[in-house]
Amino acid sequence: MSLQDAPGGLFQMPPGDPFPERVTVVWLSVLALAFALVCEPQENLSLAEITLRRLAPRLLLSLRLLGPGADVLLRPDAADGLLDRVLPHGQILFLNERFLRAVD
Repeated sequence: MSLQDAPGGLFQMPPGDPFPERVTVVWLSVLALAFALVCEPQENLSLAEITLRRLAPRLLLSLRLLGPGADVLLRPDAADGLLDRVLPHGQILFLNERFLRAVD
């Protein structure tokens, strides 16, 4: 199944623990994993979904999740570095393929 066809969706979390205001979660299921972006009310949810679909394959590769014995917990720095480049300061950016190749 391609990532463009991977199941995903949105759901809202009410104010409370852990977020003081209502947030929307954009999620994507790939293999046996779920990737999610937590979005504040003013954020562009379509852009968040596109970003998540472009981010997921890079996370799979950088964390080596496609191989046997993949242990994500042993590689938090790889995920943190990728997220810092693609989502600087947690900001969702308009991403194009040229930018993503430069990040890779």
